[in-house]
Amino acid sequence: MQRHAQQIIGREGETATLLSSCPLNFSLRVIGFAPRQFNRSVLLYKLQHFEMLTVYFQMCNSKPSALQLKNIFLAIICTFCFSAFICGQQVGPGVGADTRDARQVIYAAAQAIRKTRSFAYKAIYQGTGAFSTHAPNVVGEATMQRLGAENPLKAKFAAQGVFFATGSDERQNFHTTFDGTAVNRLRPKERVLVQKKLQNDNPAERELGFVTSFFGGGPYQIIMLEWIEDEPLKLQSQAEVADYEGRTIIENVNCHVVYVEYMRQARQFRERWFFGINDNLPRKVEQLEMDAKGRHGAYVLTLSGLQVNTAFDDSKFKVSLPEGYSIKLYQPPTRPPLLPVNSPAPEWKLFDSATREHSLSEYRGKIVIMDFWATWCGPCIRTMPVLQKLHDKFKARGIEVFGVNVWEESNSVAYMKQKGFTYTSLLKGEEIAKSYNVGSLPTLYIIGVDGKIIYRTTGAHDEVETVLERYLKELETKP
Repeated sequence: MQRHAQQIIGREGETATLLSSCPLNFSLRVIGFAPRQFNRSVLLYKLQHFEMLTVYFQMCNSKPSALQLKNIFLAIICTFCFSAFICGQQVGPGVGADTRDARQVIYAAAQAIRKTRSFAYKAIYQGTGAFSTHAPNVVGEATMQRLGAENPLKAKFAAQGVFFATGSDERQNFHTTFDGTAVNRLRPKERVLVQKKLQNDNPAERELGFVTSFFGGGPYQIIMLEWIEDEPLKLQSQAEVADYEGRTIIENVNCHVVYVEYMRQARQFRERWFFGINDNLPRKVEQLEMDAKGRHGAYVLTLSGLQVNTAFDDSKFKVSLPEGYSIKLYQPPTRPPLLPVNSPAPEWKLFDSATREHSLSEYRGKIVIMDFWATWCGPCIRTMPVLQKLHDKFKARGIEVFGVNVWEESNSVAYMKQKGFTYTSLLKGEEIAKSYNVGSLPTLYIIGVDGKIIYRTTGAHDEVETVLERYLKELETKP
């Protein structure tokens, strides 16, 4: 018991003498309290530590010191709770001036969303913290108006504004609409208005996901699709963790703050939602992330000037043809399928940032991961921490991770160094991308010890770790 108490004192770094001589705010730091941490579970934990300290001083035959420490502790707690009561400050989930239940707040928000027929708002989308250069920056306006309740396309859309690609200072204007039957998208660089009219007899074109796939950079980031889901905020309401964090002001609107953690497609999501106190509607959402070096950041969508249940004219969901522009009917890209599993992986030779040449044949007998990427590709940037994790976990087990940089517009070497990614980046992989039928980024291939493809995918890399573990287990069972 005495040894345990000594360890506690070592962690807390102070003694009863310091406690008796320090002001209140420093004393709170000594025993480990911080305003955002003050909740019932933390309080019980600190009480246990306090009891251990008391036992330690009693065992040291210093009963006056132990009694003095207990009196100081009780005075601190009473003063702290009284201050929170007087000031009305929310200091943690379920404690302070407002002790709302997080799930009730989410439920009220879901009900409020269901009752609205149309939405219009100004929006800013950006990365913050360690992810300030991991995401495009977008400023714009979005409008949505629900279609019939049974319509699988859900709503009409309109979004316009300014888009800055990840890591780029180039300003790109965008204007995209969907009027319920056709998607219209301006492409300023080509000076064309691309139109895609949906086919009523094609089930694949009667889905919301098909429509949003045409939005592109800008519209996709600022449209909050939770507004029009059949079950809005369903995953958030069922989250394993749901904490009420208090209140704050978002664009002049007083909001509830709710933190949630939930799983989706084997990936954990951590989000912070901000709901208007008067109308329960979302004003901001932060998708919290952590990079390969343990630094925190978020992808943030902030709304302002929210209008609901406004009757919008049909012209709002169409794009007028600007002077000097021509109309171009949408033609689907002709992309060959990715190379099939069990087929031999094409040989390649590429240089890394240190001008060392690598070849696929050099790594025969090892498992090779090839991730085709570029700094301007937002989804690529989001998957890079996953690749770093794979590199750290599997390097000792004979797995090599390569980022194959293609169609680059920036300094990929500096970016890798700045973000602390240590897996090997191979440069100028455009020709290799052709031989691997890469038509979009990110694209990932896993090549087995025999030089054959065992897995390939585009987009998120959620299944890669499972594929690797399964393949390694198969290798262990083979003679």
